[in-house]
Amino acid sequence: MSGYKKFAIVGAGNVGGFIAEELLKKKDAGKIDEVVIVSRPESVDKEQNKTLAARGARIVAAAFDDVPALTKALAGVHVVISTISLLAIDVQVTVAEAAKAAGASVFVPSEYGGPTENLPGPLGAKGTLQAKLREVGPPTLVVYTGPFADFAWIPVVHLDVASGKVSVGGDGNSKISWTARGDLARFLAHVLVHAPASRLQNQTLRLEGDRVSFNEIFRGYEERTGKKLEITYRSTESLRQKVEENPYDFDADLHLNWATDGLVGEPDNALYPDWNPTKVVDIIAPRK
Repeated sequence: MSGYKKFAIVGAGNVGGFIAEELLKKKDAGKIDEVVIVSRPESVDKEQNKTLAARGARIVAAAFDDVPALTKALAGVHVVISTISLLAIDVQVTVAEAAKAAGASVFVPSEYGGPTENLPGPLGAKGTLQAKLREVGPPTLVVYTGPFADFAWIPVVHLDVASGKVSVGGDGNSKISWTARGDLARFLAHVLVHAPASRLQNQTLRLEGDRVSFNEIFRGYEERTGKKLEITYRSTESLRQKVEENPYDFDADLHLNWATDGLVGEPDNALYPDWNPTKVVDIIAPRK
């Protein structure tokens, strides 16, 4: 057991909401004492916060760039979990500083996704930030999940299967590590409570809910739905050229990484033997 009893989530939204729900289940079971949601003042009254407050979370307002306010909000917290979006990723330096000032034992940065060390572009910015967070904050726990199996199927990255048209990098046969947000939340809540503290401080967790290629996913989707997908394959050379021309071409950057190295590494799934994560095809084409 880690011994950690008080948790805070900074920026509970598309990812943090799932984590909050799982931590609140631990609170209901008497495993932990407190779940704090730190929200920007302009967002503190949003419906999700009201729902989490009704479930037992304590909602605190603090600007994410205000160290004194954040330090006060995080007072007494053992583990600080950031789920701040990629668009505001640099503000995590301030959050880490406040977490350290508040005496937190672990800081979980908003990494998730695939490994980001030594990458160019927006994904590489996340990896570069890790060193700064280690410098200014408490010990870190970096969590890699691969793409979110329940959130990746959107038009902005040309994976909107519902439209009938998708576009992927390479030949579509590269294996990719996938994890759904709910599965990440269950795993993280379990490990933060049940793993020894030594496994959580300055450590990395690699989760793999499913290991499957785009072509395998598309075949499974077509078989279950009876709908034929129009698939466009973009060469890694063309994607690499796009990234060289514009290092912040998020779509090209993602597909290049998925086509060339889409695995998180050796998974740490054994830390939660009863995890039983969801398969990608069961998310995008549930059995009727």
